[in-house]
Amino acid sequence: MNKENLQQKFINAPGKLLGIGHYFPGDPVTNNTIEKEYGFDSNWIVEHTGVKSRHWAKEGEETFVDLAKKAGEYALKNSGILVTDIDILVCTSSTTRAFFNPSTLSNKYMDIALPLQAELNLSNALCFDIGGAACVGFIDATITAISMLKAMNLKRAMVVCVENPKPVLNFNYKNSTLFGAGAVVTIWEKCARSDSDLLDVSLYTDGTHFNAFDIDDSNKILMKGKEVGEFAPKSLINVTKEILERNNLKIMDIDWFIPHQANVNIINQLKEEMEIPEHKMLINIDKRGNTSCVGGPSCLSEYYHMGKIKKGDLIFTCSFGRGFNWGGILFKA
Repeated sequence: MNKENLQQKFINAPGKLLGIGHYFPGDPVTNNTIEKEYGFDSNWIVEHTGVKSRHWAKEGEETFVDLAKKAGEYALKNSGILVTDIDILVCTSSTTRAFFNPSTLSNKYMDIALPLQAELNLSNALCFDIGGAACVGFIDATITAISMLKAMNLKRAMVVCVENPKPVLNFNYKNSTLFGAGAVVTIWEKCARSDSDLLDVSLYTDGTHFNAFDIDDSNKILMKGKEVGEFAPKSLINVTKEILERNNLKIMDIDWFIPHQANVNIINQLKEEMEIPEHKMLINIDKRGNTSCVGGPSCLSEYYHMGKIKKGDLIFTCSFGRGFNWGGILFKA
């Protein structure tokens, strides 16, 4: 297969990936620290989730916009463009809460895009947040931003995924040990369809599982882990098969598979069912935890900046989250 000949066929939202950057706050919070503070066995955490450490923002010091700003500065530097070159800013998160877990220290609202525009001096950018996408936020925000570039005859978009979960975690439940904070930013440029790095996207929703996630009276997340664990693997497997088949691709044609960094057991089910070689599967859940919408793209960013992922490599990433929402995206780095 010649990657140079791969073109966008099934969607009409051409975009070039200009830059990417990530940021994780503070020092890693290890499982030993979790065991000391909350009493959850560190070996159980590794066995059931694959997480060895995660990052949490220090309360009162860093919020969503602080994390996003640092990732945004990294992505802008990587892209080589100016802040005034950004026409659209789209942000997404699953853990912002008005008043209880706001986006900034100076305001109790949950908006990310508006204060981030000011912090990054994106004076030419129209800005908005996408809510309700949860872990699929990167795919939703990317296809939305690139589609708007074409529809509005604009040139460049910044897509921001950011999570700060600790204030909304309920540590009466073991699965709270999964989650970590972080941010990742991608910058896309409108281009001819024949030159597009974005090649294909597939998205699905099944709202009959809406109650698998909830918020309790203390504004903490409630998750029915068993229901998620039963539905997520087959959904990710099916969307992976769909994208590969309709683009006439085989496993070996993809340079890197970056599954949703939700749980190592879900990742292993996808790997085994699809017979994906270990050397093609990239993860960062072991070091970063489940960072919801940040997971897949931050994994891409980390491996790109360390030199493992090369410009032009063919990437497939898939995600599954609250809703239930799930999907896959095929693109070139």
